[in-house]
Amino acid sequence: MRKIKKSIYLVIIMLLGVVGLTTYAVSAWLTDTDTTGPHTFLVGDIEYTWSGAKVTDTYVVPGQELVATAFTLTNASNVDSELRVKVTLTTTYPPAATNAKSLVTMVLGSNWGTEETDGYYYYEASTDPVIAAGTQALVFLSSLKIDGSKVGNDYTGATFTLTLMFEAKQADYVTWAELGTASIDFETGLAA
Repeated sequence: MRKIKKSIYLVIIMLLGVVGLTTYAVSAWLTDTDTTGPHTFLVGDIEYTWSGAKVTDTYVVPGQELVATAFTLTNASNVDSELRVKVTLTTTYPPAATNAKSLVTMVLGSNWGTEETDGYYYYEASTDPVIAAGTQALVFLSSLKIDGSKVGNDYTGATFTLTLMFEAKQADYVTWAELGTASIDFETGLAA
């Protein structure tokens, strides 16, 4: 009887061993792990530079051209981008006046739309606002004159101050509205 018990135990141990080996072999057949090599991603760069010059006369008169060299933005970005410019023009006369854009005539480059309700002029070559990556000069302001039909002798000695501020963003994956909602600082690219 002892021999039979030993044989039964031996058979049970062998069966458990076979089941264990089979389970190990099946799990080895059904699983696999692998690792890819390293992948490198480069972040794009939006880069524009202003150029242009105003006349150097100390005193100017209505009708005189105030732009000596057209104001341009040179695109040196390595990704497609979109561009907008805000024009601020103020005068010291009359003292209550802050927005003097109605007192001048401006001639913008050919691919700029009209001033939008948010105060910006958007670049839009035909109907496409995307500016391809690569170096190219985009004329923004080619002419600026004080309108003599609106500015008379009362403005003698008045100072006009022109400020051009541009903002550029990547063309894809974000809209101007989203950037405005997030209050993005365009110098850092991060929320203000």
